[in-house]
Amino acid sequence: MKFTRLNENVIRCVITKEEMFDYGIEISEIVDNREKAEDFLRKVMQEARYELDYKTTGKALSVQIAILPEGDVAMTIAEGIPDKAENQLQMLKHYLEDFQRLLEQKVAEKKEAEEKEPVKQVGSFISVAEGFWVKCDSLDACINMATSIDDTILKASSLYSYKEEYFFRMEIDGSETKSVGALLMNLCEYCDEFFLDHEGAPLIYEHGRCILAKDAVSTLRDL
Repeated sequence: MKFTRLNENVIRCVITKEEMFDYGIEISEIVDNREKAEDFLRKVMQEARYELDYKTTGKALSVQIAILPEGDVAMTIAEGIPDKAENQLQMLKHYLEDFQRLLEQKVAEKKEAEEKEPVKQVGSFISVAEGFWVKCDSLDACINMATSIDDTILKASSLYSYKEEYFFRMEIDGSETKSVGALLMNLCEYCDEFFLDHEGAPLIYEHGRCILAKDAVSTLRDL
Protein backbone atom coordinates (compact mmCIF):
# COMPACT_ATOMS: atom_id res chain seq x y z
CA MET A 1 0.00 0.00 0.00
CA LYS A 2 1.17 3.50 -0.83
CA PHE A 3 -0.10 6.24 1.48
CA THR A 4 -0.23 10.00 0.91
CA ARG A 5 -1.43 12.57 3.44
CA LEU A 6 -3.51 15.17 1.59
CA ASN A 7 -4.22 17.31 4.65
CA GLU A 8 -4.74 16.95 8.40
CA ASN A 9 -7.96 14.97 8.00
CA VAL A 10 -7.63 13.33 4.59
CA ILE A 11 -5.33 10.56 3.38
CA ARG A 12 -5.07 8.63 0.14
CA CYS A 13 -4.11 4.98 -0.18
CA VAL A 14 -3.29 3.21 -3.44
CA ILE A 15 -3.62 -0.58 -3.28
CA THR A 16 -2.35 -2.76 -6.11
CA LYS A 17 -4.28 -5.64 -7.62
CA GLU A 18 -1.75 -8.04 -6.13
CA GLU A 19 -2.26 -6.60 -2.63
CA MET A 20 -6.02 -6.91 -3.00
CA PHE A 21 -5.54 -10.56 -3.87
CA ASP A 22 -3.25 -11.09 -0.86
CA TYR A 23 -5.88 -9.60 1.43
CA GLY A 24 -8.46 -11.93 -0.06
CA ILE A 25 -10.87 -9.25 -1.22
CA GLU A 26 -12.18 -8.18 -4.61
CA ILE A 27 -13.22 -4.70 -5.69
CA SER A 28 -16.88 -5.70 -5.91
CA GLU A 29 -16.82 -6.94 -2.32
CA ILE A 30 -15.74 -3.53 -1.03
CA VAL A 31 -19.10 -2.24 -2.27
CA ASP A 32 -21.35 -5.28 -1.81
CA ASN A 33 -19.96 -7.12 1.21
CA ARG A 34 -20.14 -4.82 4.21
CA GLU A 35 -18.46 -7.23 6.63
CA LYS A 36 -15.44 -7.83 4.38
CA ALA A 37 -15.26 -4.14 3.48
CA GLU A 38 -15.18 -3.06 7.14
CA ASP A 39 -12.53 -5.66 7.95
CA PHE A 40 -10.42 -4.50 5.02
CA LEU A 41 -10.82 -0.84 6.01
CA ARG A 42 -9.62 -1.64 9.54
CA LYS A 43 -6.46 -3.16 8.04
CA VAL A 44 -5.94 -0.10 5.85
CA MET A 45 -6.36 2.20 8.86
CA GLN A 46 -3.83 0.14 10.85
CA GLU A 47 -1.31 0.59 8.06
CA ALA A 48 -2.13 4.31 7.86
CA ARG A 49 -1.45 4.76 11.57
CA TYR A 50 1.89 3.02 11.10
CA GLU A 51 2.93 4.78 7.88
CA LEU A 52 1.57 8.30 8.47
CA ASP A 53 0.79 8.38 12.18
CA TYR A 54 -2.79 9.03 11.06
CA LYS A 55 -5.02 9.15 14.11
CA THR A 56 -8.79 9.47 14.18
CA THR A 57 -11.07 10.71 16.95
CA GLY A 58 -13.87 8.21 16.49
CA LYS A 59 -15.99 10.28 14.10
CA ALA A 60 -17.53 8.69 11.02
CA LEU A 61 -15.11 8.08 8.15
CA SER A 62 -15.83 9.08 4.57
CA VAL A 63 -14.31 6.65 2.08
CA GLN A 64 -14.22 7.26 -1.66
CA ILE A 65 -12.98 4.58 -4.05
CA ALA A 66 -11.60 5.06 -7.56
CA ILE A 67 -10.45 2.34 -9.93
CA LEU A 68 -7.20 3.39 -11.61
CA PRO A 69 -6.49 2.56 -15.26
CA GLU A 70 -4.07 -0.24 -14.31
CA GLY A 71 -6.73 -1.92 -12.15
CA ASP A 72 -5.29 -0.70 -8.84
CA VAL A 73 -7.60 0.86 -6.27
CA ALA A 74 -7.29 4.38 -4.82
CA MET A 75 -9.08 5.03 -1.52
CA THR A 76 -9.52 8.58 -0.23
CA ILE A 77 -10.30 8.47 3.49
CA ALA A 78 -11.45 11.47 5.51
CA GLU A 79 -12.78 11.88 9.01
CA GLY A 80 -16.22 13.49 8.97
CA ILE A 81 -16.28 17.28 8.56
CA PRO A 82 -20.02 18.12 8.46
CA ASP A 83 -19.85 21.75 7.30
CA LYS A 84 -17.42 21.03 4.51
CA ALA A 85 -19.36 17.95 3.44
CA GLU A 86 -22.57 19.98 3.25
CA ASN A 87 -20.88 22.65 1.11
CA GLN A 88 -19.49 19.97 -1.18
CA LEU A 89 -22.90 18.37 -1.61
CA GLN A 90 -24.44 21.73 -2.45
CA MET A 91 -21.76 22.40 -5.08
CA LEU A 92 -22.26 18.93 -6.52
CA LYS A 93 -26.04 19.36 -6.61
CA HIS A 94 -25.70 22.73 -8.36
CA TYR A 95 -23.40 21.34 -11.02
CA LEU A 96 -25.43 18.18 -11.64
CA GLU A 97 -28.59 20.24 -12.08
CA ASP A 98 -26.85 22.49 -14.62
CA PHE A 99 -25.32 19.49 -16.33
CA GLN A 100 -28.71 17.76 -16.55
CA ARG A 101 -30.36 20.87 -18.02
CA LEU A 102 -27.57 21.18 -20.57
CA LEU A 103 -27.83 17.52 -21.50
CA GLU A 104 -31.62 17.79 -21.91
CA GLN A 105 -31.11 20.83 -24.13
CA LYS A 106 -28.65 18.93 -26.32
CA VAL A 107 -31.07 15.99 -26.57
CA ALA A 108 -33.89 18.34 -27.59
CA GLU A 109 -31.69 20.03 -30.20
CA LYS A 110 -30.59 16.68 -31.59
CA LYS A 111 -34.18 15.43 -31.74
CA GLU A 112 -35.33 18.58 -33.50
CA ALA A 113 -32.51 18.28 -36.04
CA GLU A 114 -33.36 14.63 -36.69
CA GLU A 115 -37.03 15.51 -37.27
CA LYS A 116 -36.02 18.09 -39.85
CA GLU A 117 -33.42 15.89 -41.50
CA PRO A 118 -33.29 12.21 -40.39
CA VAL A 119 -29.85 11.06 -39.34
CA LYS A 120 -28.72 7.84 -41.01
CA GLN A 121 -25.69 7.26 -38.81
CA VAL A 122 -26.23 4.54 -36.18
CA GLY A 123 -24.55 4.27 -32.78
CA SER A 124 -23.59 7.91 -32.38
CA PHE A 125 -23.72 9.54 -28.95
CA ILE A 126 -24.48 12.99 -27.66
CA SER A 127 -21.40 14.98 -26.74
CA VAL A 128 -21.88 17.72 -24.14
CA ALA A 129 -19.86 20.56 -25.61
CA GLU A 130 -19.88 23.02 -22.68
CA GLY A 131 -16.97 22.57 -20.32
CA PHE A 132 -17.03 23.00 -16.56
CA TRP A 133 -14.58 24.67 -14.21
CA VAL A 134 -13.14 23.60 -10.87
CA LYS A 135 -11.55 26.21 -8.60
CA CYS A 136 -8.73 25.33 -6.18
CA ASP A 137 -7.12 27.66 -3.66
CA SER A 138 -3.54 26.47 -4.18
CA LEU A 139 -1.29 24.64 -6.60
CA ASP A 140 -0.82 21.89 -4.01
CA ALA A 141 -4.59 21.33 -4.01
CA CYS A 142 -4.47 21.07 -7.82
CA ILE A 143 -1.73 18.44 -7.68
CA ASN A 144 -3.48 16.48 -4.93
CA MET A 145 -6.68 16.50 -6.94
CA ALA A 146 -4.94 15.41 -10.13
CA THR A 147 -3.34 12.44 -8.37
CA SER A 148 -6.60 11.36 -6.76
CA ILE A 149 -9.21 11.35 -9.52
CA ASP A 150 -9.85 8.95 -12.37
CA ASP A 151 -9.65 11.21 -15.42
CA THR A 152 -10.41 8.54 -18.02
CA ILE A 153 -13.84 10.07 -18.72
CA LEU A 154 -12.35 13.51 -19.37
CA LYS A 155 -12.11 14.54 -23.00
CA ALA A 156 -9.92 17.57 -22.20
CA SER A 157 -8.44 19.45 -19.25
CA SER A 158 -6.50 22.71 -18.90
CA LEU A 159 -5.28 24.82 -15.98
CA TYR A 160 -5.40 28.60 -15.45
CA SER A 161 -4.40 30.96 -12.66
CA TYR A 162 -6.25 34.15 -11.73
CA LYS A 163 -5.86 36.33 -8.62
CA GLU A 164 -3.70 33.72 -6.84
CA GLU A 165 -6.31 31.00 -7.37
CA TYR A 166 -6.26 28.10 -9.79
CA PHE A 167 -8.94 26.94 -12.21
CA PHE A 168 -9.19 23.64 -14.05
CA ARG A 169 -11.33 23.61 -17.17
CA MET A 170 -12.60 20.12 -17.99
CA GLU A 171 -14.72 18.51 -20.67
CA ILE A 172 -16.48 15.18 -20.28
CA ASP A 173 -16.84 12.59 -23.02
CA GLY A 174 -20.56 12.48 -23.77
CA SER A 175 -20.49 8.67 -23.86
CA GLU A 176 -19.34 8.49 -20.22
CA THR A 177 -22.09 10.46 -18.44
CA LYS A 178 -22.83 7.56 -16.06
CA SER A 179 -19.47 8.15 -14.36
CA VAL A 180 -19.90 11.89 -13.86
CA GLY A 181 -21.25 11.60 -10.31
CA ALA A 182 -18.27 9.55 -9.08
CA LEU A 183 -15.83 12.00 -10.67
CA LEU A 184 -17.50 15.02 -9.10
CA MET A 185 -17.59 13.46 -5.65
CA ASN A 186 -13.82 13.02 -5.87
CA LEU A 187 -13.37 16.59 -7.13
CA CYS A 188 -15.36 17.90 -4.16
CA GLU A 189 -12.59 16.78 -1.79
CA TYR A 190 -10.19 19.33 -3.23
CA CYS A 191 -12.06 22.13 -4.97
CA ASP A 192 -13.84 25.22 -3.65
CA GLU A 193 -16.32 25.83 -6.47
CA PHE A 194 -17.85 24.42 -9.65
CA PHE A 195 -19.17 26.53 -12.52
CA LEU A 196 -19.94 26.10 -16.22
CA ASP A 197 -18.29 27.89 -19.14
CA HIS A 198 -20.97 30.54 -19.48
CA GLU A 199 -20.83 31.43 -15.76
CA GLY A 200 -17.26 32.67 -15.45
CA ALA A 201 -14.99 31.51 -18.23
CA PRO A 202 -14.79 34.84 -20.14
CA LEU A 203 -13.30 36.59 -17.09
CA ILE A 204 -10.61 33.93 -16.67
CA TYR A 205 -9.82 33.80 -20.38
CA GLU A 206 -9.42 37.60 -20.48
CA HIS A 207 -7.55 38.26 -17.23
CA GLY A 208 -6.13 34.89 -16.17
CA ARG A 209 -2.98 33.08 -17.24
CA CYS A 210 -2.98 29.69 -18.94
CA ILE A 211 -0.53 27.38 -17.17
CA LEU A 212 -1.31 24.12 -18.96
CA ALA A 213 -3.28 24.33 -22.19
CA LYS A 214 -4.04 20.60 -22.51
CA ASP A 215 -3.88 17.35 -20.53
CA ALA A 216 -3.53 19.35 -17.31
CA VAL A 217 -4.74 16.57 -15.00
CA SER A 218 -2.43 13.89 -16.37
CA THR A 219 0.51 16.34 -16.53
CA LEU A 220 0.20 17.27 -12.85
CA ARG A 221 -0.32 13.66 -11.87
CA ASP A 222 2.97 12.71 -13.54
CA LEU A 223 5.05 15.40 -11.77
